[in-house]
Amino acid sequence: MAQLSTLIPLVRERCGGVLEKFALDHLKRAYQKFCAESLYLARSQQFNQGETAALAVEDNHAFGGVNFVLDANGHELERGLDYSVSIDGEVCLTKNTPVYRVFYFITPLFSLPDNFDANDTLINKYADYLADGAASTLMKMPNTQWTDISFSQYYQRNFIDGYRLAYREAVNALDEHRPTNQRDFY
Repeated sequence: MAQLSTLIPLVRERCGGVLEKFALDHLKRAYQKFCAESLYLARSQQFNQGETAALAVEDNHAFGGVNFVLDANGHELERGLDYSVSIDGEVCLTKNTPVYRVFYFITPLFSLPDNFDANDTLINKYADYLADGAASTLMKMPNTQWTDISFSQYYQRNFIDGYRLAYREAVNALDEHRPTNQRDFY
């Protein structure tokens, strides 16, 4: 797992003179927003019928939501009809199937510790976008040497492009597991 503090030099390239603590705090906020918007931290877990389906969530993360559930034959189950999901990430199956797989995502908690271990792939692949997100909020701070609203908007657009790109990647990865449904057109 990678530390967010490794991205501080990238933030300093964008915001000269920023204090390390400010940079780290804004990197944590950018990481939280990036994960929540992109649904990049996707997980899957398999359960047998009758088991309590409590979805595993890592430390410093919270349950984000369920993308879809597949039965033993690989068919997608319908939310509300075949299963229900509680707020804390417990899946209650109402359909009779011996095995089912839940595809879900998690998000980082609001208050992350400074030594938080972030997702390696996300840090390595989207480092510049995360630094752009941190820089965009840092540059909105009033009365600092790095305050610059026009550059803030530029970095905000780059950050949004980054989490949209990650969202497309996450959705494409999930689509490989998701079966296609036949539709009836009248």
